[in-house]
Amino acid sequence: MGVLAVYTHGIPRRVQVIHCKAHLSAKLVVMDDSDYLRLLTIQAEQANAFLSNARKWERERWVCQRLLQGLNIPYRSEEFNPANQEPPDVLFRDACFEVFFVLDEGRRLNDEWREELQRRRSAFSLAQLVRREARPKRIGAPELLQRLAPTLRKKSHNYKERGLELGELDIIAFASLKREVLDLNSHFPPPTEYLRQGWRSLSLVGPTFARVLFAHPDAPDFLRSNLGRSIVFDVGISL
Repeated sequence: MGVLAVYTHGIPRRVQVIHCKAHLSAKLVVMDDSDYLRLLTIQAEQANAFLSNARKWERERWVCQRLLQGLNIPYRSEEFNPANQEPPDVLFRDACFEVFFVLDEGRRLNDEWREELQRRRSAFSLAQLVRREARPKRIGAPELLQRLAPTLRKKSHNYKERGLELGELDIIAFASLKREVLDLNSHFPPPTEYLRQGWRSLSLVGPTFARVLFAHPDAPDFLRSNLGRSIVFDVGISL
């Protein structure tokens, strides 16, 4: 989904690959600074639209699709449906996906991209958009799993108070962190606390990886068959 590939890292300054779906081909277009600034502004506008309340379900569906891509599960767009009542967020075959995002403390995607859009609209040159950011801190899998705790504890408490059956929900956590990055060589510990909460399954997806942390016997087959495997994506995509 191109709307998410809005960061400029790794993109040549004056060359942009334009994909032509109609002819299934690609061509190189030479761009000057003003063209490139216009492209970056359009991408920021798309990102802001994608983060709007009106497209909440589309974001949640995208996270589910990202997990399925990692697990090499083919799918058709018509297989995804919203539930009549939340939770769950997304219905896919026999899966009942409940999606949430894991962000850096104090980070708000809507505010972040609103500010970025204004930055790009007011820039007169690419040089004005350059800014230094600290290198992300590498963290182990146990530390990343701890980032899931506040949301899962809150959901578990609230859903049980509402009389909802947690054992019918397949949780997907999408980790979109800027200040930290997972050490893919680190060992994932047993997600004991989350198992006790009673979810049917729990999966973790990041910009460059996906992993099914646990899946009970009544969870969808495609989750159980991939239990405990860490999949690394060829192309990292984040928010």
